[in-house]
Amino acid sequence: MIGIPLGLVTANAVEWFMHKHVLHEMGRNRKSFWAFHFHEHHKVVLQHDFLDPNYERFPLGLHAQGKEAWALIGASAAVAPMFPVAPFWVGTLWYCAANYYVKHRRAHEDAEWAKNHLPWHYDHHMGMNPNANWCVTKPWFDYVMGTREFRDGGERETNVLGLVKLPKWLAKRLPAPGALGKTTAPRRVRPVPTLVRSRQAAG
Repeated sequence: MIGIPLGLVTANAVEWFMHKHVLHEMGRNRKSFWAFHFHEHHKVVLQHDFLDPNYERFPLGLHAQGKEAWALIGASAAVAPMFPVAPFWVGTLWYCAANYYVKHRRAHEDAEWAKNHLPWHYDHHMGMNPNANWCVTKPWFDYVMGTREFRDGGERETNVLGLVKLPKWLAKRLPAPGALGKTTAPRRVRPVPTLVRSRQAAG
């Protein structure tokens, strides 16, 4: 049974690592297989206020969402040989792969749901710093690695585990999200030149 919590932690660590080092760092190269995330998904999401209408397409096509699905299927197949040795760990990883796709898809089909259930992922796309908030399903490793950044005035999770409901005894023992994360400064408004202001006042 220890394989279940180990699987959850492993999956979240892989989320963080893959998103940061593979999808963004390797994905910046337009010739890379992973370029679909940075150059297609991020671009579309900014154009549609966090929504990604491409999720309406066939999920296993040769597009960003299809490549995401195939990558999850490939990762699930890669750990399959370990099932006889660690069935709970592998089974949990399979669950996490499916859960990742379902939650990521729903988030980009319903921005309000994402704000309330995955605010860390909403901040990744719509915040000032796209090089933060690497986790998708739960923000655990963003807190561990110091990469959780909140949008100024934006929605926040009520606890560092990213759970909607948490027992009071556990909530009291966890650090507050604001103690581990940091708030991104709001966008600076470009000041109006002095000459322009004086002309407006004179008019």
